Amino acid sequence: MKLSRFPVTSFSALLCCLTLSAGAWPATVHAQQGNAAGQAQVQVQTPAPEGPQLSPELNFILDNWEKAGDVTQRLEGKHIRYIYDHVFFVEKWAAGEFYYEAPDKGRLDLAAPSNFQKGQKRSRAGKEYTIEADKPERWICDGTQVYAIDEDRKEYQRLPIPVDSRGKNIVDGPLPFLFGISKEKVLMRYHVMLHTAETGGKHDINQGIIHLRVKPLWQQDAANWQEAEVMLNAKSYLPTAIKLIHPGGNAETVYVFQDVVRNAEQSLVRQLWKGNPFEPSLRGYKELTATAAEPGTDVPVRR
Repeated sequence: MKLSRFPVTSFSALLCCLTLSAGAWPATVHAQQGNAAGQAQVQVQTPAPEGPQLSPELNFILDNWEKAGDVTQRLEGKHIRYIYDHVFFVEKWAAGEFYYEAPDKGRLDLAAPSNFQKGQKRSRAGKEYTIEADKPERWICDGTQVYAIDEDRKEYQRLPIPVDSRGKNIVDGPLPFLFGISKEKVLMRYHVMLHTAETGGKHDINQGIIHLRVKPLWQQDAANWQEAEVMLNAKSYLPTAIKLIHPGGNAETVYVFQDVVRNAEQSLVRQLWKGNPFEPSLRGYKELTATAAEPGTDVPVRR
């Protein structure tokens, strides 16, 4: 098998299938020895003990979040991603568009922000961070496989998704609290708290701001992130920002969302990409890993 240059982890694939607020594909994607080459996996875990009693306000929020997810068929918008390295004091910036279609298709494009200037620095928690442009890449999930595309190298990987992990079963991946899935399942896997001014947060539902702190209860989730913060618009229950603190606390990833639209009749993102956004044209790109499709499964590649 050829060696891959892609860091195929839940952080880099986090929003490839639009792990936003309502039903995108959230599976941890990684290649392991002993599995079919490039096989994408969704791990199964034993349910965690029941969490603490919910406050009436948090109960209300989780109920409404679930209802918002139930009506979401399409989700699109723009995003800015910041990755902070607290060891080497580096801050990487990327920006782009995202698009999601229920139940399991998504696309995330990343490139340097249009206003990026090389050599910038800024202070954070008393330390000076060097700002760098992150590499341009695309993450595309068509429901049967994930494309990880490196635009600088003109290389890509295809990672097939097991049949039993496709469709709505995909919500059993590591980040379902980002979707409009059932409140019961969210509470089974996470300890969710309101992040108010008393705890250093910005939660104020009367001002239209929902700010949640989330801690994983399952090991598969704790292996990917140790704590998350999710900010939602209290009227639409659409995401405005997500922060993931990596295990060990030495790095964090922040997504800021803009112009997010649910169930748009005329998709601006589709017009931008032209054609089917989940069928990338890869003429001139080199495939790094030979993927093994499951028996009886035809996974075409558009050239």
